[in-house]
Amino acid sequence: MPYAPFHLYGIILIVIPLISQSALYLLVIKHLSQGGTGRRTTKKVIPVVMIIVNIPIILLRVAPEMFYAGFARHFIMIPFYAYQTMSVAILLTVLIWFLVIRFPASLVRKIRTSAPLKTNPVPESAGRREFMKKAAIGLGAYTFAGSMYSIYNRDDFQVKKVTLHLRKLPEVLSGLRIVMISDIHSGLYMTADDMSRYKEELDKLNADLIFMPGDFVTSKTREILPLVKSFSGVKSRFGTYACLGNHDFFADPNAIAEKLRENGVNVLRNETTEVEINGAKLVLSGVDDGAHANFPKVAFEANSLDAPRILLCHQPYYFEKAVAGGFDAMLSGHTHGGQIVLLDFLGIKLTPAALVSPFVSGKYFRGTSVMYVTRGIGTVGIPVRVNCPPEVTMLTLAKSTSNKST
Repeated sequence: MPYAPFHLYGIILIVIPLISQSALYLLVIKHLSQGGTGRRTTKKVIPVVMIIVNIPIILLRVAPEMFYAGFARHFIMIPFYAYQTMSVAILLTVLIWFLVIRFPASLVRKIRTSAPLKTNPVPESAGRREFMKKAAIGLGAYTFAGSMYSIYNRDDFQVKKVTLHLRKLPEVLSGLRIVMISDIHSGLYMTADDMSRYKEELDKLNADLIFMPGDFVTSKTREILPLVKSFSGVKSRFGTYACLGNHDFFADPNAIAEKLRENGVNVLRNETTEVEINGAKLVLSGVDDGAHANFPKVAFEANSLDAPRILLCHQPYYFEKAVAGGFDAMLSGHTHGGQIVLLDFLGIKLTPAALVSPFVSGKYFRGTSVMYVTRGIGTVGIPVRVNCPPEVTMLTLAKSTSNKST
């Protein structure tokens, strides 16, 4: 089953900011511009400004390489995406204000007066118009500055240390260190220089094993070339293992897997292998992404081997299949931890990603199985991370004191 072309996702990423900017335009015309000549001038000037600031959309399609470094990257691309983020944030704020405050208040008035809602807008006073103007300018400045900060700091990664308790883990494997790095998304927002920093960090961690659960590229097969160059010779005592992600299938998964294998990465495509460490064995399985995954095959292969079983699966949404297949642990990425997290409190994450699945980042448990979802290091859509720094994960294996993985 082939994936939809990445261009369709690109169109969505253009349409959403376009809708947001159109709503922003209407907001300015209605609430912020003065009547008469002032409003007519605003109606003419704002569309011209919006067209100019959106020119990078065309340039990104025609010559994306020009934005990989230098002046264009820092003074055109980054402000452009900060503006896009600002427009979406303002639209969301207005929608929340309408749904939470304006609409309920109108509904209450209707119930109290038993009178139909007025269809004609009430004329705004000069004071209210001035308040709206200051509020809009303040919100715009805040979100633009916040977006700029988030873009410039999107590569300030964390090394997150996690203990993974597995049942039936041999004592000699207790303390085994696995470094996981996911969702690299080589491309415009993840250049060779960016990836070299992560490779240096991986070497410092001196991992026993390295796992890379997918999304090596963003949308183009050629994006794998700077990635394999940057990560060439990465250090791991017992090997580097990977599975492919959905973005790898937007490109050419066969070519990407071949390049990775040429550079020493063991790509598991609906395959299972055994890794012998200090006389003990660890079973590693990896599935292709989504509809290309063959869970029955890898489950059959893994269950025929008497050793702890770990599954690499790019998308965490298939955790139940891993549980049904008898895997002790599943390791995933894909979500970027939400990428934009509005609130993270006591394990509750308020992020658009939570609308798709309850699996956003961290540990999850089902029966005797555990899953860990890493935030990954790359970005897609817009190069912004909010309350969600990139993550290089250091997993340390330990023997579970119960009959469950924890």
